[in-house]
Amino acid sequence: MGNSKEEILVNEALSILKNIFKEKGYYGNCFFEEGNYQFSYKEKPFNIFIPLIIKYNSKPLLIVDYKPQENLTPSERGIIALARVFFDPPPYFALITNLKDFVLIDVYTQKKEKGGKEIIPDFSEIKKYEPKLIKNFNIEIEKKILAIYLSGG
Repeated sequence: MGNSKEEILVNEALSILKNIFKEKGYYGNCFFEEGNYQFSYKEKPFNIFIPLIIKYNSKPLLIVDYKPQENLTPSERGIIALARVFFDPPPYFALITNLKDFVLIDVYTQKKEKGGKEIIPDFSEIKKYEPKLIKNFNIEIEKKILAIYLSGG
């Protein structure tokens, strides 16, 4: 059984992404690839794939979602919900990219920055980052948002 075209694209994208992060001072043992998660909401099951998770001292700092489409139209709120539901504490940032365009989202404040790979924080900055929690979030609302996001809504 061979690799599908989609698997090959994701593997190539992961290699490029890891090189970008290495240029920013991240080292190999920070990379956790291809996380598959299961989630259900009101008995509806979902499979979730997170291509790359950046951790430091076992704490998630950043999750990366690769979208291969030409024009990046991310659902920022959906990836924020994903970060909040699956990680405790949540990672500081979520990154959505098609390898040309990048969207960096602060999971705590929901502020976003769009641009090229230059918006990715250097490793020296992110490991000492102090998140600013604007307000507490309700995990049940986050789960509902995640279910809507995963349903394509």
